[in-house]
Amino acid sequence: MEIQRLNMDNSWLIHFSGQRILIDPWLTGVEVDFFPWFNTQWHRTPPVKMNEVPDFDWVLITQKYPDHFHKETLQQLPVKKIVAPLSIQTALKELLPQAAVQSFHTSPKNINESNINLHFLPTSRKIDPIYDAILLENGEQSILIASHGYPNIDLWETKLQNLPPVHLVICPFDHYQLPFFLGGTVAPGLPGVEKLSKVLQPKYIVATHDEDKHAKGLVSKFASIQKAPPTALLLQNPLLQDRYLEINHYEKLHL
Repeated sequence: MEIQRLNMDNSWLIHFSGQRILIDPWLTGVEVDFFPWFNTQWHRTPPVKMNEVPDFDWVLITQKYPDHFHKETLQQLPVKKIVAPLSIQTALKELLPQAAVQSFHTSPKNINESNINLHFLPTSRKIDPIYDAILLENGEQSILIASHGYPNIDLWETKLQNLPPVHLVICPFDHYQLPFFLGGTVAPGLPGVEKLSKVLQPKYIVATHDEDKHAKGLVSKFASIQKAPPTALLLQNPLLQDRYLEINHYEKLHL
């Protein structure tokens, strides 16, 4: 398995089971939630340049929100196949009429005729499903992608015991809090990471979606962000010390 950051937020390229999967590409421009005055963000650290994006077989969109489903980036990429939540199926077909769109609201198998199965782990938050997570597996090992964390992981413990062992967890380490009227807890922080580590016992854990982005608008005025402890302390955490990998670069890493 190889992984590569493409920005310091939540864009990744994963080479898994013979497939090159591009995850949540946001590599140019800003992202706007609803209206610019409500929430506008842009990268503080420049992402990989668009003309330097490695070859990929298909794109995986983990969430319906514009920092995951970034239309401007997708329009500039040679997307042939895309896997995404059912809620954005129509928007994707309009945006990328040349691409094959495979939507999920359950757990499809043999994604794009490969031996990769996708297990959709929905959240209990129906109105604002930011905690939806995805587990990819090939019969031998698994990857959990929880872009905003996954507090309900213990509810899936029995099912997960029947799936291949988790090799990699990708989740946020920062605690991001908004008032309840703007969505409440957006990312649960280190306690959420520890819970995932305890339940899943993965070989590796990497941080995602924790970039200190530029931001303006109403959301940024109300947001409270507690940054994760420094790497030295994370490596002393008994649940993380043998698992945590700091990836603060854009080089490929073999796991």
